[in-house]
Amino acid sequence: MKVEGEHIHKSSKTVSPKCEKFLSAITRKKKIDLDAVGSQSNNNLLNFLHCQCRTQKICKDAEKSYSKCHSSVMGTGSYASKKNCGEELEKLFACAMM
Repeated sequence: MKVEGEHIHKSSKTVSPKCEKFLSAITRKKKIDLDAVGSQSNNNLLNFLHCQCRTQKICKDAEKSYSKCHSSVMGTGSYASKKNCGEELEKLFACAMM
């Protein structure tokens, strides 16, 4: 799945002031591929989502699930027979942007 950078910026009404610096790193005109673990745009989105979750104290389960998947993919190359964490990142994105 891909997320439009513009979509993230339009949702910025719910952005914590502490996370605005992470939001500015997300390019408006680019699409972010949630399956591209480790890419610069994916990491920028992830930094933003982690900040949102920490400052608003939300999405702990989704954040834990993504971290577990990310560690496994980066370590062994797969997690639950998948080669990426797109599904977990999508859940974290949906939770943090509500």
